[in-house]
Amino acid sequence: MTDAAFFESPIIFMEPVPSSSVKNQSNGLLSNAVWQVSGDRPSFGYTDREAQRIREYVINRGGFIYMPTHGNTELAMQPALRVLRQILPEYHLVSIPHDHEIYNSFYELNGPLRFPVRKIGSTILHHGPYSQLQGVFIDDRLAVLVDTEAMIHVMDGAVQKPFFGHYQDRNKILDEFAPAAARQLINVVIYAVTHGNISDYSNYIPEDALADGDVDNVPKTAPNVADRL
Repeated sequence: MTDAAFFESPIIFMEPVPSSSVKNQSNGLLSNAVWQVSGDRPSFGYTDREAQRIREYVINRGGFIYMPTHGNTELAMQPALRVLRQILPEYHLVSIPHDHEIYNSFYELNGPLRFPVRKIGSTILHHGPYSQLQGVFIDDRLAVLVDTEAMIHVMDGAVQKPFFGHYQDRNKILDEFAPAAARQLINVVIYAVTHGNISDYSNYIPEDALADGDVDNVPKTAPNVADRL
């Protein structure tokens, strides 16, 4: 939060989690799985100075926040809603339509993906039905994405192999789903760097979408802001 490059980052990954995260090692899930990470900081919120810096980043600098949750039920959304009430109380969290640009910024997708492993045994990993992702819009720009299907956890789960014992076959599900999750996250990153005021990729066009004669005109260097990082 105090890093000098904070305001120069086109996207910030933020995961509010409850301090009372449940350990599921006895139920076939390794205790160091990323969706079990706990910490007291999100529960107590940010200091006034930290909250003001986040507001400056999102509202005035045009930054983008990616915020995964473990579903869309009231319980699963509580940590994210608590943070949003503190840093952006005047803005509303709304559903993102399936035809929003974030699903087509690089890969052509038909809307959000669904977290592939909802529970193991009696332990619920992902709460609520499949639904649209949610977000906060500022001046028609998607500024905060609340990923209720937690695609980032599909990717890190494919690396960590968090399931063991009777449930280790669930690791194969994450492996198979990871490429699709990566495509959705690439779309998120492309959207973040092509909107707002931090990056200068607003005219970005994938090279393979250009006519042959236009390829030579594609910028070969990063925006000037990258030189200050």
